[in-house]
Amino acid sequence: MTAGEGVADIHVALVRVVSEWTESDLQTHVAESVGVALDPTAIRAVYLVGLNGGAMGSTELAEHGSMTRPTTSKLVSRLAAQGVVERIRSGRTVEVRLTEAGRQVYARLVDAGHRMVDAALQGWAPSEVTQFSAQLARFVTALSRTNPAPLNDAATGATPPEEEPS
Repeated sequence: MTAGEGVADIHVALVRVVSEWTESDLQTHVAESVGVALDPTAIRAVYLVGLNGGAMGSTELAEHGSMTRPTTSKLVSRLAAQGVVERIRSGRTVEVRLTEAGRQVYARLVDAGHRMVDAALQGWAPSEVTQFSAQLARFVTALSRTNPAPLNDAATGATPPEEEPS
């Protein structure tokens, strides 16, 4: 196997992990199994806010959640009505903050995720789990510093689209 083939295999595996993990039916089932009555979009928002220390700006939530600002605003309104988040206004910015109930929801979702990962790792030696964890952490750190390659690379022959003047 060449390095290029290894990279392609890793890329495909990562796409499959993301696809499986974020599949709406799975997220809904996991949430229901821990007594959380949220739709998959709301679950993702709770994860994003929780992973950011329990609070983040609504614009940042929209960007990281791949949502429009109006969709994010409606979602935050629904979550606030359910007592999961609160809006904290400061001038023109809005911070979305998990309430105590929201922190409990986040903790239950994370615990369910931990159980899923634990089940997937059944049969692995402790040293394999430790090594996988270290390599995955290293990969995620490196990935967060990486920008996508330009579209005009030699492999595809593609060129980037023309940008319209602002």
